[in-house]
Amino acid sequence: MDPKPLTTAEWAEVGTALKFLWLALGFAVVAGPSLLTAHAIIPSVVDTKTVAAKWTKFRAPLYVIGIVCVVGIFASLFLASQNTEFLERTYSRWWQ
Repeated sequence: MDPKPLTTAEWAEVGTALKFLWLALGFAVVAGPSLLTAHAIIPSVVDTKTVAAKWTKFRAPLYVIGIVCVVGIFASLFLASQNTEFLERTYSRWWQ
């Protein structure tokens, strides 16, 4: 199978898909530490009395940020998948 070269419009689709994949990575980089801090670090250090109990008020905003970022990851991956029709046009036969 010899794939045909990509057109300018198809390269634009590739660029858009890559932008959404980078956005998903950015959301993941923010979501991970936010959820880890809210769910594990803050309760642990408050329980051991390393920091004052008033630090628990930061858990709710960190959970919100983390959950919004997780939703953003799924939305970005969905939008990236919507910009990959050029693969079917370029490689019309997947298994041969």
